[in-house]
Parts: sequence; structure tokens; C-alpha cells
Amino acid sequence: MNNSDKISWYPGHMKRAMEHLEKRITDVQLFLELRDARVPFSSKNYHFDNLMQAHNKEKIIIFNKFDLCNQDITNKIIEKYKKVGIQCIATSARERLNLRELIMMTNTYKSAKFATVGMWLMICGMPNVGKSTIINQLRQTTPKLNKRKALAKSTASPCTTKNVAGIKICDEPLAYLVDTPGVMIPNITEEEQGLKLGLVGCIKDKIVTKERMLDYLVREMNQQQMEKYYKIYGLNQRPKTGGEYMLAVRERYNHYNYETTIDFILNGFRIGKLGNITLDSVELLN
Repeated sequence: MNNSDKISWYPGHMKRAMEHLEKRITDVQLFLELRDARVPFSSKNYHFDNLMQAHNKEKIIIFNKFDLCNQDITNKIIEKYKKVGIQCIATSARERLNLRELIMMTNTYKSAKFATVGMWLMICGMPNVGKSTIINQLRQTTPKLNKRKALAKSTASPCTTKNVAGIKICDEPLAYLVDTPGVMIPNITEEEQGLKLGLVGCIKDKIVTKERMLDYLVREMNQQQMEKYYKIYGLNQRPKTGGEYMLAVRERYNHYNYETTIDFILNGFRIGKLGNITLDSVELLN
């Protein structure tokens, strides 16, 4: 990808959020870095790492949307990370998987310094990796908080949260979570990373060409010998390209135009209808 092809999506509120985040970092004890388990490396924002290291803060990596990925790959990644002392866990906020285990992990970082005011955590990640859903589900693990209205708004679109706020997530032990907007890296220089982030919804569809995303998705699903993605739409043959796949699905469902069909397929992928897949490989760890 040359300079003219670089993907840049860094709205003003993301820059302001990073500046505010830098001011609040001394108030927090632990970072929760949220990534999409389907793109466990591509959804890493190196800015967060730089910030944590500069202020000597510890972190737990959360691979969310575990219900949508290739779980064998995620488990291998977690195993490799833990061998080098990096704390991480796989979750599915949608299915409330491993949320109590996550709270137990954060408890190991308790300090007498935070005994009165409670432990303060900060959750950060790229747009649409599931931060708001995680927060609301964490609150529901505490009965008293469960009765109150959800405080973090959750949608399928990136950039729902635009301010930095503190939310109580646990009574015993007392714990607060600082929610932050999803922050993208300023420039994506590798086309493949941009396509992956576009597919999982970290980048708005208008930023990355849908046709290229679909073509990349079909190629990856074919390489991983997946069948569900075409059989679920009643197709008997494995399509070779995104265009071939789109035309077959359009004819099958009598869609009015190409864009409707592409949106139909991409939305199906994002909710897991086409099968579980991880677009990053374990080899990216090396």
C-alpha cells in the first residue's frame, strides 16, 4: 500500500480522548485492553501500549467476541502470551462468557492505596470491539448494580462513546471502570489490516471499499476450508471470488442491487452467521 492508499480515520474526538486519557492515567491502577478475537493482533492499538509503559501501568488483554472467532487459535494465542507473563482472557460479552473470571483477575491487582476510594480500571480499545457491552455485562454480575439502568450505550456502529467517564462496576470489592471512546491508530499502512478492521466493524464501511472487503473475506474463508458461509445461503459450490459469491447470493435472494447483497453478506459475517473465523494467524506473534 503506497502513501495515497493509506487508510486514515482519526476523528477529532479520538485525538481529544487520547489527550484526556493521558491526563487520567495516573488515577487508574490497571488497564483492560480490549481486542476483537477475530483480529487479535490487527485490533491492537500501539498507542495504548506506549502510554501504559510510559506510566508503568499493568494490563489485562481481553479477547472479546470469542463466540465469533476460531476458538482454537485464540486459545493458542492466550497460551503463548501467558508463557511470557502477559495476562489475558477470552470473553464474549454477548454471551456473558468469562466475565466473573475477568473480575477475579482484576482482584489480584488490588492495592491498599485504593482500599477507600476503590480500584480504578481503564478500558480501552479500537472502535466497536465491545467495550460498552462488556461494561454493562460486568455491572450485571453485581446484583445491586444489575437493577440499575445500563450506563454504557452499546450499538453495532463504531464510535458510540465519545467522552471519558467513570462507571461503578462492582461493590465488593469496590471497583470503578473508566470508559473511553474507541481509538483508531492514525494511519493504517497495510491494506490487509485495513480490510480486517473494516470486516469486523472497527472502521466505518465508507472508509474501506466493501467489494474489496468481501473479496478478502471469501479468500480467507476458502483458505481455511470453511463451507458454512456459502451453504447457509443454499449455494452448492464454493465461490472463488467475492464478486462470484455476491452474484450467487443476489440471485438466490432476489436482491434489488449489488450493494444490498454485499451489506446482507457483511452483516451476516459480523454476527457469526457465516461461521467462526479468525483473520489473524498465530504466526503474527513471532
